[in-house]
Order: sequence, then C-alpha cells, then structure tokens
Amino acid sequence: MNIENKGQYPSFDLFVKLITMFDVSVDQFIHADGGARSSSCRKHIDVLLNSMNEKELVVIEATAEGIKKARETEVPE
Repeated sequence: MNIENKGQYPSFDLFVKLITMFDVSVDQFIHADGGARSSSCRKHIDVLLNSMNEKELVVIEATAEGIKKARETEVPE
C-alpha cells in the first residue's frame, strides 16, 4: 500500500484502510473543530472505552449512572 500523496489528503479508500489498520476513531478527523472542545481526559476515557468488551462497558455504564444519580440527590450546602 502506497501512502505517499505529495502532501495532499489520501483517497477515501486509503483513509479507511489506515483508520482500520491502526484502530483510530475517525471523529477527530471528521469533526476536527469539535475535537478542540474535548479535554485530554475525555479523549483518554474514549480510548479506554474503545478497548473494552461489552461486559466491561456494562460496568462502566452502571458506574456513570450511579455517579449521575448521586449528584442529582446531593443536598446543596
């Protein structure tokens, strides 16, 4: 596979092959302006979530729901 393109954008087919080969999220390329709004912590969490299986994601989902529920029931000081 030849990825050299003289400083230009790769063809769509090559782009898909590279994204698939390196298991990279395309969001950062498709929504480049939206990526600036995401913190590095949020990006790191996204990478971690992408590496998890369904069982692990169920645990993470329940944990996030628990945190949200606890925050909603907090009594203001």
